[in-house]
Amino acid sequence: IPKLFIEKLDGKPSLAADVRKSFDSFEPWLANSGMPFFPGFTDHSPLHVNDVLTTAASLIADDSHELLSAEDVAVLCMAVLLHDCGMHLTQDSFRELIANFDPPLIPEFDELSWGQLWKEFLSEARRFGQEKLIAVFGDSQPIDIRNFDADNLTERDCLLVGEFVRRHHTRLAHEIAIRGVSRGGVEPIRLSFDDGEICDLAGLVARSHGMSIRRTFSYLEEKYSAIATYRNIKTPYLMAVLRIADYIQVQSERAIRTLLSVKELRSPVSRQEWLNHFAVKDVTTEHADPEAFHVNAAPADVKTYLRLTDLFKDIQRELDESWATLGEVYGRSKAL
Repeated sequence: IPKLFIEKLDGKPSLAADVRKSFDSFEPWLANSGMPFFPGFTDHSPLHVNDVLTTAASLIADDSHELLSAEDVAVLCMAVLLHDCGMHLTQDSFRELIANFDPPLIPEFDELSWGQLWKEFLSEARRFGQEKLIAVFGDSQPIDIRNFDADNLTERDCLLVGEFVRRHHTRLAHEIAIRGVSRGGVEPIRLSFDDGEICDLAGLVARSHGMSIRRTFSYLEEKYSAIATYRNIKTPYLMAVLRIADYIQVQSERAIRTLLSVKELRSPVSRQEWLNHFAVKDVTTEHADPEAFHVNAAPADVKTYLRLTDLFKDIQRELDESWATLGEVYGRSKAL
């Protein structure tokens, strides 16, 4: 946990204890899940959680530290922990998930049960075109849904499940915050907070990195009658910090170079993503412009250069949209 966050949490020992217990509970699962549905993805281990936490702390300006509350830090830490948890889903957990036809846990965002969502996805997968098939599987062989057996998943089946989970991992993050990680009949892994509102807001912040921040405002108004601040938690601000901190994790450390020499990455999308990470040598805020990130990159080919150019444009767009949204929410507040 970064020094800034520790200092804030030390003012609320009970919150600090809950944060540490939650990290301790989730770390073994994140470290050992093996990410069976994402064999070619870049690092999403506890090291990635650490990197996002460190980046998040560095994004908070020095003159804003006094406005940061212990509650802010607790929610942000848990959101960072949760934001990619869904990608660690195991095969047993997946089977349990798609067998669930109960109404959505969070109907304000979701209309379909997980079972219905999976059926819709399979229907769509039958119609995947050549480009999509190559992106997911590394070949253009059409999908025969009749051969899919959730109890006996092939390598190709796991890649298909991975595409489904990737699309909905932010929903999973929010649900995990509220009811924990289901592990196929084993006791779920849960956040250590007894305070359901803290869990819900942490899940909402984690969920928000896959949607517009503004889309969460109606939920905040309906459940908490406040958008800008609730119980010392500046939820929209935390959403902006998380999405930017996660987005700029493009350093080469996230892709383990030696893995490419022993493991074939079938999906060209995965291969390209690793090349993008290898090309980025450093990202720093130590630059002449105090409001800029300096990226040191050395792409080895034109395709990687173009992909990185698009990536940096996307990051700039995220910065601009986040800044505009925070101005909407906090611009008139003299206290902030």
